[in-house]
Amino acid sequence: MTEVSSAIKQTPAATVRKGPHGKVRIFATWCKGCHICVEFCPTKVLAMHPNGNHPIVVAREKCTACHFCDTHCPDLAISVKKIE
Repeated sequence: MTEVSSAIKQTPAATVRKGPHGKVRIFATWCKGCHICVEFCPTKVLAMHPNGNHPIVVAREKCTACHFCDTHCPDLAISVKKIE
């Protein structure tokens, strides 16, 4: 068995992500910093910028395109695109 195939077999199933993926786009100039998107994100993809003025994407790979953040944003400052 080669090293590559051995490494693949040893990779835990938890690291292989299945299901929908999403790409989050934040329009910081539109955001008033209400934190709603950060609070509603079930997978903790978003966090507030250190200056506290707008959210940032901190875990892009965790986005499931659930649309909780963009649906609840009162300023329409977030866009989520489902990636197949």
